[in-house]
Amino acid sequence: MSLAKLSKKKVHEEIKREARVLGLHAGTAEIIADKVTDKVMAWSKKRSMITENDLNQKLAREIKKYNEDLAYLFESKDKII
Repeated sequence: MSLAKLSKKKVHEEIKREARVLGLHAGTAEIIADKVTDKVMAWSKKRSMITENDLNQKLAREIKKYNEDLAYLFESKDKII
């Protein structure tokens, strides 16, 4: 994925969308999204290119600090179960 396509807003909204799938409280989802988005955007600035899988794995690692079920959703994206 070109880093030009990666935006803070898209990452933030994706985290909140997945949190809603799990039924997390909106305030909790917002806090997790705020903290994780900042970490992921800082991480992405050190790279010239990342894959969608790289992004999902980084999101999962950061989210796991706050909610393991939400992290699992990102770990499992695009995998056949």
